[in-house]
Formats: sequence, C-alpha cells, structure tokens
Amino acid sequence: MKRILISGLMAILLAATPAVASVKSFTFNFAGNGATAKGTIDFEMTLLTNPGRNLFDSSGADIYSAYGTNIPGLVTALSVTVLGSSNVSGNGTFHLNDFDGVLFDTSLAGVNLNQQLVGQSLANVGPAGETWQWGTLQTITGSDPVRSYTGDFQLFSPLTSNAPAGSNPFEITTLGGEPMLLTSFEAVAAVPEPATWLLISLGLGGLALLRRRRKG
Repeated sequence: MKRILISGLMAILLAATPAVASVKSFTFNFAGNGATAKGTIDFEMTLLTNPGRNLFDSSGADIYSAYGTNIPGLVTALSVTVLGSSNVSGNGTFHLNDFDGVLFDTSLAGVNLNQQLVGQSLANVGPAGETWQWGTLQTITGSDPVRSYTGDFQLFSPLTSNAPAGSNPFEITTLGGEPMLLTSFEAVAAVPEPATWLLISLGLGGLALLRRRRKG
C-alpha cells in the first residue's frame, strides 16, 4: 500500500515538474542620443545555435542572405517600445510584423544564455592580453574602423515601417535618426503556471502526510 502511495505521489511531482520549454523569452534594451528601445523577443530554442550565427528573415525575399542562412520559425514573437525619436512616428510599440529580419550572432564564442549577455567575456577572441565581450564594440588602436566585430543583435525593418532599423552591430536607429546601442539582453525566468504550483503542493503535502504516518 505504501509503495502504491509513494508511486502516486512521485507521479504527481513528476507531472508538476515544468517541461523544458522550446520557446525562450529574452528582454533587451537599447539607448543613445536621448532615445530608448525596450523590448522582448521569443526564440524557438530548438532552432537556435550557440555559438552560431542565427538569422530570421521574414521578408520572403531573402534580402538578408549576406548575414547568414535564414532559419524560418526562429523568432516567434517580438515587441519593441521606442521613446525619444525626433520623428514622432518612430515612437510607440512595434511588433514582429513591423520587422522583416532579426540577427542574433554568438558565432565567435558561445555565451551563457541564462545570464546577462551584454558584457560576457568571449573566450579566445581578440588580441592576446585583451578580453573581448559580447554586446560591446571593442576598440583596436590604429585600426580602421576602430570598432571590431564581437557578435551581433540586430533588428531589420522595411522602408515602409516606422520601426527602428539595424545600423551597426549591437545598434539600431530610430525613424528620427537617433542611433541606440544595446545595453542589456537577458533571459526571462520561467514561472510555473498556477496549475503546476497546485500539483507541486499536492505532491509535497502527500509526502509530508506519509512521513507523519510513518512516525506515528
């Protein structure tokens, strides 16, 4: 009888354990020249490679092929709120259908997708004695241009859209012409649904009751 009860309780706990989600949400922020862009993006993680050069081209015309090979279905949702554009039409909240491309590049070295990405050190990247970081524009003395590539997160928008458009690595520009640099990019912590919490509570309560009976 006890075995059956324990098995049942274990089944409840296993059912309550959240499954590994295939879609992962990230928040990001851009800022510069009096403008800001705050957003969220959802990636289909079964399609994303890390390290890797991940391109989502929804244009249907393969116009971003220079950035890599298109991965259909890579981005499932995108929302960006822009403030501070000198062209007021460039302010507001834009969604996935306002953009026609997304580039997420960690091909130089893998990054930890469960931590803040901006500022993460890239192993074995850059000149000896220097530590290069994802999300930053490194400066090499005497080089032309002085900014060196360390990866990328870009949003591309068509000319018919008022959404911000990628202009340089880790940089997007508002409709008014204000360039903004990426300041943060991190995963959203998964929160169990109420039903999951209920199952967990039932499982733990059952185990506590069983333990109390055994003591009695």
